[in-house]
Amino acid sequence: LDFRNTDSVFSELSELSRDYVESVDQGANVRGGTDQFEEILAQFEDLKVAHESVDAARKALISRVVELTDDRAALTLEVATLRGTVTRLEGRMKERDEEIKRVRKELESCQSEDPDASLPTSMRHFSRSEMARVVMEKNQYKQRLFELQEAVRHSQTLRATKEEKFTEEKRSSVWKKFNRLFGLTKVPLVPPSASAMVQQTSPAFNRTPLGTPQPTPTESASSAVISPRLRRKELYREIRSQIWGILGKRHIHGWSMPLANTQESGEPIPEPKDVPVLVQLRLLDQRDSTAKINCAAAVPPETSGEASCSVWVISGPASCSDITVIDPSRPNTVLDQFSLPPTAPALCMCAVPPIDNSSGTVWIGTQEGSILIHSASANRRCCLQSVCLSEGVHSLTYSNNQVVAGLGDGTLAFFSNTSGGWNLHSHTVMPLGTNPLQPVRCCLAKSGRLWVGYWNKVHVVDMESRKVEQIFSVSERSEQQVRFLCAAGSGVWTSCRLDPIIRLFDWSTGRPLQEVDFTTLVTKTLGQPFLSLSPLQISSLTIISGRLWVGTGGGAIFSIPLSITSEDISIPYCSTASTQLSYHGHRQAVRFIIAAPGCLITSPGSSQVTTAQLVLSGGEGYINFRIGDDGSDESIEVSQASPQRSERSHMIIWQTPSVPSPAL
Repeated sequence: LDFRNTDSVFSELSELSRDYVESVDQGANVRGGTDQFEEILAQFEDLKVAHESVDAARKALISRVVELTDDRAALTLEVATLRGTVTRLEGRMKERDEEIKRVRKELESCQSEDPDASLPTSMRHFSRSEMARVVMEKNQYKQRLFELQEAVRHSQTLRATKEEKFTEEKRSSVWKKFNRLFGLTKVPLVPPSASAMVQQTSPAFNRTPLGTPQPTPTESASSAVISPRLRRKELYREIRSQIWGILGKRHIHGWSMPLANTQESGEPIPEPKDVPVLVQLRLLDQRDSTAKINCAAAVPPETSGEASCSVWVISGPASCSDITVIDPSRPNTVLDQFSLPPTAPALCMCAVPPIDNSSGTVWIGTQEGSILIHSASANRRCCLQSVCLSEGVHSLTYSNNQVVAGLGDGTLAFFSNTSGGWNLHSHTVMPLGTNPLQPVRCCLAKSGRLWVGYWNKVHVVDMESRKVEQIFSVSERSEQQVRFLCAAGSGVWTSCRLDPIIRLFDWSTGRPLQEVDFTTLVTKTLGQPFLSLSPLQISSLTIISGRLWVGTGGGAIFSIPLSITSEDISIPYCSTASTQLSYHGHRQAVRFIIAAPGCLITSPGSSQVTTAQLVLSGGEGYINFRIGDDGSDESIEVSQASPQRSERSHMIIWQTPSVPSPAL
């Protein structure tokens, strides 16, 4: 039966054609309304795209402001150092003036006692001893004058280099950076060519190996023009002389003898048995000479499900990132290589082990606030999950089925794993402080507690209740930022950005236990020339196999054995007398030092395969401090734009003597 109502207005109008209805009532034009609605939707989509572009530009500008603030802090520190140098030189000049006045008074007193004092100088008679004393004093004053001129010229050269570099950066085009920001091109930004450093036009002096200054006629005739490469080459030559003079000829697998067993020490001490062995030097990328290392993370076999450990390395210019996956136990072997989206430069990365039936993954945090989750083994290039947060992700830490992300506005984002996997869109945000805000760059999770470095303080957070239990200061300077946290036993070693001091704190109470200033260690082992390469600072810090590994801003790597006996009650004190310097280093800051456990190593001369732990350091360039830079090709000096092989991104790989316990 048909129960439709055929007498209604709807029934009557539905039988009529659309054209007829439109001819009767212009307001009944259904097609016109649809077109307007579609136009409004199109405008909404355009506005949405424009809003996303503006938001991305805002985040990029905020990141640039943070970088400029950091550069300003570094320049301020350099200015303070130069002012201190000038103050010391002025003090020495005042001492010389006072000494000259004293000598004049003595001369006047001698003249008053000498009966020949009234005679002209040409008529006076001097003995041989007096003439010898005068000549000796003249030579001493001349040598001191040369030393002062050398110090002043060196400080002026450093200042001119900094000012010239800053001027060249200001001249660079802002629009090119915006093109890179919106992904219009993926060609890396070419850094400004390193211009020559112009020294004083006054006569220059060269220093012989014995330290006696000698004038150079060719340099006194015209101003000396030395390129940065040649200047660094001279500094490495002085560093080599310092090493051979202080540390001696003996070495252990490319490491120096402990400082207590140097040339200056009287009694030798036994050689340490747990020294890491150098096994490999490798370039990051054989094809791309402009790749710059940023950070890395090791993916152990229990996370990836593979037979051997792999290492993921983030590299690239400032606006985009590439991922290179390598097997550290197989030289020059790249497992995979792919690029992230061009508008998402990566800042941090961590490996997350499998939970329940889920597979192991690698989490990547980007500058624009995205978290990308990739598979740790098969199909690594495919992004499994992603989420976009309000600020950039500067650190990622995994502990107890949780991943904690440190954001650029001083907040923590907690991600939990449920039975359905990782729900990235339902996370908890925890702010740490008020204005001015700073990124959270380091976190350390252990025994249900989370140490968070924020400004110059450490916030101790309970991961279950997600509340701050304790706050204590690491440094007395409020403008500093805690950059590294690493635990061993019942202690935590920390370091701040642009600071050469590392500090040990008790894990339970936060009480300070030990403080080590690396200025003394670096000056003793590498000498003052190493401090001229870059301001002394700790660029990487970690604990591996019972040793404290320290990377500096100049590319040097130190290793100090720790007094660890158990995980619960042992305090990881370190003795500076046991410090060892790696003769294999980088030309710029050490970007990372990580452990790669579970690597399959084939014994030389046999087919036996064993499991070992490797240690990797990454940075720009490679240098052997015992050899220096004399082996480089000087003919390439003309082409400043193309880096030499020794200036490209390198990784140095060591093997620990034995696999340590998981507690260490």
